[in-house]
Amino acid sequence: MASAEEMQMQLGYELAVYREQVAMIKRETERVSLTTIDLANALRTVENLSAESALIPIGGGAMVRGTIAQTRILIPIGAEYMLEMEKGDAENELRRRIEATKKAVEKLNEEFNRIASKLREIAGQIQQMQTQTQLSDKVEGNIREDYI
Repeated sequence: MASAEEMQMQLGYELAVYREQVAMIKRETERVSLTTIDLANALRTVENLSAESALIPIGGGAMVRGTIAQTRILIPIGAEYMLEMEKGDAENELRRRIEATKKAVEKLNEEFNRIASKLREIAGQIQQMQTQTQLSDKVEGNIREDYI
């Protein structure tokens, strides 16, 4: 059986690993949440798209007023490829992606809660071991005082 020190070191290592996982999940949740916001903004833009006058970004924060002649939308499909879609199809695709990112955030939150629970459990075990060690040290000190 492992000694108390070895067990405490093992739990300390597990604690560090779980803390790193929590940090990674927080970063990933933030990234996916930003993607959701970006998709929602794109959806709003597509929904409001018409053949009327619009401000068109030309880079560097500059805009030009223009008329949109084509209302077909280019949607990225990965590896820098784009798929041209009708407005309604593009709206549906963006809604589908928004739902997928929301589900991803839910799964990340579930994983976060599972790891946070494990962290609390390990922290409690470490605290209990430290308390036992302190008690043992105190008892040994009292015994030595009795025999000195």
